[in-house]
Amino acid sequence: MEALLLGTGLLLGAYVLVYYNLVKAPPCGGIGNLRGRTAVVTGANSGIGKMTALELARRGARVVLACRSRERGEAAAFDLRQESGNNEVIFMALDLANLASVRAFATAFLSSEPRLDILIHNAGISSCGRTREAFNLLLRVNHIGPFLLTHLLLPCLKACAPSRVVVVASAAHCRGRLDFKRLDRPVVGWRQELRAYADTKLANVLFARELANQLEGTGITCYAAHPGGCCGSDYKQYVFGGWAWAWWCISDTQRISLEIMTLQPRCEDVETAEGVALTVTGVAQVKIMTEKELLAVACEQFLGKNVQDIKNVVLQTLEGHLRSILGTLTVEQIYQDRDQFAKLVREVAAPDVGRMGIEILSFTIKDVYDKVDYLSSLGKTQTAVVQRDADIGVAEAERDAGIREAECKKEMLDVKFMADTKIADSKRAFELQKSAFSEEVNIKTAEAQLAYELQGAREQQKIRQEEIEIEVVQRKKQIAVEAQEILRTDKELIATVRRPAEAEAHRIQQIAEGEKVKQVLLAQAEAEKIRKIGEAEAAVIEAMGKAEAERMKLKAEAYQKYGDAAKMALVLEALPQIAAKIAAPLTKVDEIVVLSGDNSKVTSEVNRLLAELPASVHALTGVDLSKIPLIKKATGVQV
Repeated sequence: MEALLLGTGLLLGAYVLVYYNLVKAPPCGGIGNLRGRTAVVTGANSGIGKMTALELARRGARVVLACRSRERGEAAAFDLRQESGNNEVIFMALDLANLASVRAFATAFLSSEPRLDILIHNAGISSCGRTREAFNLLLRVNHIGPFLLTHLLLPCLKACAPSRVVVVASAAHCRGRLDFKRLDRPVVGWRQELRAYADTKLANVLFARELANQLEGTGITCYAAHPGGCCGSDYKQYVFGGWAWAWWCISDTQRISLEIMTLQPRCEDVETAEGVALTVTGVAQVKIMTEKELLAVACEQFLGKNVQDIKNVVLQTLEGHLRSILGTLTVEQIYQDRDQFAKLVREVAAPDVGRMGIEILSFTIKDVYDKVDYLSSLGKTQTAVVQRDADIGVAEAERDAGIREAECKKEMLDVKFMADTKIADSKRAFELQKSAFSEEVNIKTAEAQLAYELQGAREQQKIRQEEIEIEVVQRKKQIAVEAQEILRTDKELIATVRRPAEAEAHRIQQIAEGEKVKQVLLAQAEAEKIRKIGEAEAAVIEAMGKAEAERMKLKAEAYQKYGDAAKMALVLEALPQIAAKIAAPLTKVDEIVVLSGDNSKVTSEVNRLLAELPASVHALTGVDLSKIPLIKKATGVQV
């Protein structure tokens, strides 16, 4: 008995230890506010990293999820934003096994984020493999990638000090032993994988310790943390219509109902395409689909929620689509063809609820009514037509049966006529009202058609703009081709025209230079000829000049020798010429008459002119005429 109690106590203690330390660990008790801080968490799409990012987001930090899978990373970011209420949770792609991806992440982060306060290296793997680059996959993901990322982001961490770097290590580092000679050797078998994993965790601890020493005094603190035991596996098993093993206290099991759910969507006072407010109710049968992929989607969306919560989500989706479709149909289309209306709602809503893993089994319209009796007015027309036909039939029967009683029933017919008149008036009023409604419907239809055509024109304009841009690109390409064609034509012209023309020009130039030399030589010969002739003529002129000078010299000596007689002879020789020059104007005068009276001075003037003539001649020629006796006598000059 005591052994049984002891065994029971040990099992209970083990259960409490496992449950409260592995399954339900106490939450973090810190209350610090991280608003305005930025944190990067690697491998944050699941497990410890996701919970760490959730806690940081709840405290107001801007959290960057650095994950390898874009799909899982964006889904985790969405979940964290919904759960924490913090919209500052974003995803950025990072593959620690690829150093180029690490550098690309650092470049993108530094260009888009102004600060970095917390860097948490959470991502890690325990199974090994090889990459295209050096070192095994385990060492690259667990140590080399985080090492490079830390150094690339270190300037930003220093600028935002105080900041910190946290490396998620493991107690397995105690079994690690770094051997640099075998870091690049292949890892085979689970024993070597465990050894390699322990080596990478030891590298994490040593890296954090050395980084802390180097950054001492910069405001950056570095930590290597052992997270303890946890059940953070992402593996999920979906079982329906059967059974599966689950470990007590370790495996987490949740249930979701696969039964058919009945929904009653209701839309009140929704305006149709004609502006008539209708209230529509329906009945829908939906259930969670059991295909593996779709069941996984449904579990991701609704696992942990009760059936009523699932119904509310699907009901809101159906009612939203029901409202949107009501706004596109007329009252007649909704009222007269309910099956088609229900089919349209089911077809439109099916893709959205399908993305939740929900299948619409059926959807029917239960009731359609309004508050302005529009639907009842639609039935009055048919009622009036039937009533009219019945009245006409009764009248015809009464006419055939009561021709002979017509006079007796005249008063009755008059009353009937008045009743028919009132019916016709009512019918006319109804037709007028119906025409007014039809006119309003036509106006709305025309407006919708015009809006459709306007949108179509805008789309055509966009298409035309795209076509113009395409034509511009084609024209640019054509211009480039034409430019190349021009270059080719230019080269062809150079080869076929320019080069021969240059050769012909060179030949003509050589001929012209030869002709030029010929002409120059002929000109030089002609110039030499002219020079010789000029020299001969100059010699002749010189000889003639010398002879004339000799003659003048002899004449001067004769003048000097004979004195006045020679001068007189010279004057007499020149007088005829002087007289000819003086009398030249008088040759044109036929007659000169000199008139003179008693008191006239003509005679005295003539005598004065004769007296002044020798002086003028002496001044002009140097010959003194006053010494000539004839002139002396004529002028009466006294010597």
